[in-house]
Amino acid sequence: MEYTCDHCEHPTASIHPVTLYKTEGEQDELLCDECYAEWLESTKG
Repeated sequence: MEYTCDHCEHPTASIHPVTLYKTEGEQDELLCDECYAEWLESTKG
C-alpha cells in the first residue's frame, strides 16, 4: 500500500503516525521516514 506524507506530500511505502499538539488542538499526521527523522530531531532539546 502506498501512502502520502502529510508534511512533504511525497508518496511513501511506510508511514509513521504522529500527533502534533498545537494551540488549536491535536493534529494527527502521517510522516515518511525522512520527515519522521526530522521531527524526532526537532523534539530533542
